[in-house]
Amino acid sequence: MRQVFLQLVRLGIGASSEAIFPGRIDWPGLQDLAEQQGLLGVALDGIERIPLDQRPEKKDMLQWIGVSLQQESQYAIQQKAAAEMALLFHHNKIRTYVLKGVVVAECYPNPIHRFSVDMDCFLLPENSDFDAWSLGNDLIKAQGFEVNFDYYKNSTFLLPGLTVENHQYMVPFRGNKKLTNLEVLLQSYLRQDNGEDRIEGAYLYRPPVMVTALFLIEHAYSHFLHEGLTWRMILDWMMFSRTHQKDVDWYALDALIDEFGFRKFYDSFYRLGRYIMGEIGDSGLNSRDKKMMEDVWAKLDVHETITGVKGKLALVGNTWRARWKYHYFGDISWIQALWIQVKGFLFIKEPKLN
Repeated sequence: MRQVFLQLVRLGIGASSEAIFPGRIDWPGLQDLAEQQGLLGVALDGIERIPLDQRPEKKDMLQWIGVSLQQESQYAIQQKAAAEMALLFHHNKIRTYVLKGVVVAECYPNPIHRFSVDMDCFLLPENSDFDAWSLGNDLIKAQGFEVNFDYYKNSTFLLPGLTVENHQYMVPFRGNKKLTNLEVLLQSYLRQDNGEDRIEGAYLYRPPVMVTALFLIEHAYSHFLHEGLTWRMILDWMMFSRTHQKDVDWYALDALIDEFGFRKFYDSFYRLGRYIMGEIGDSGLNSRDKKMMEDVWAKLDVHETITGVKGKLALVGNTWRARWKYHYFGDISWIQALWIQVKGFLFIKEPKLN
């Protein structure tokens, strides 16, 4: 089933033009797998490229199409809500940068099939100096929506059809010097931007390419350590990096991957990207890559819905369970990572950048 899934994804993104499937396929199970990996619509695009006699039976096909149509509808609702939010912010001299989301989706052949459940954004003043993050939260509250401040890195609010993570900071840097430096660098890149790259006429802005590149890598690394990876996170990087092949300063990015301690993670992350694209096979993966792939196939250990002290205890538990990941892929030990978390929680309630 896993190999069928990978072949469908390759067909769906145009990385392959043909596939060989077994005689019998558990299509409902395959649909569950595609949903778990965040690539239901992309896999459906692949199904539509195989001969009719190899496709699912009508009832299975209708079920798959029905769920995909729901996601397409939600995607449209999300984009409309995001554009309306950005217009409100624009009227108040705030520029809305999209982190991941549509900036990555547009790199796919069929953007509406790169589905996500929420929107990440970063707010900056358009032409003066004020706290755009706080003002943005106030504007949302003035519209009658509740704003949640449970996590120091971002506020969260639910608009009609869209959950928004409004980032005060882009990376979880509390207590971590390397990530603090990364946060400073990302914000420096962003603040140098002139706001000329808008998305489809809305007041939604694409960040500089280096911001998205570093953000995607750090986000995947953090997810891998604390919850787990999905093939969609890996494919996001491949689609974005291939689309912006000529825009990324690869020499600088390679140096930054080393500087911020992502090297051991990134090398396997990238090889798995080449694997899902069909560019290398099992023989092109080393033992460390295969350990990461085992984690990709596993279900996510999601804890983000837990807040407060219970949330911190869940994070400690995840760090304990992920100690093998720190051994193979981290630049620090799991004990050091745990100390950073405890130190941040106990002594740095509201972190600030210098």
